[in-house]
Amino acid sequence: MTVSKNTIGSNIKSRRKNQNLSQEQLASNAGIKYSNLVKIENSLINKPSVHTIYRIAKSLDTTVENLIEAK
Repeated sequence: MTVSKNTIGSNIKSRRKNQNLSQEQLASNAGIKYSNLVKIENSLINKPSVHTIYRIAKSLDTTVENLIEAK
């Protein structure tokens, strides 16, 4: 599967907004730095660690696969 560099960030942002969560809330829930979440959503971090994506996915009640697949 090919993942475009902005797929992960845009998928996270879309799911976060659908759940009416702020970036601060999601970062806190996932136990990651707010600045890292902002960078991931804005494609400044193109390849976040699997651990980070897992924590975000869990906080959004979804799977890693759903975050990395193109829509």
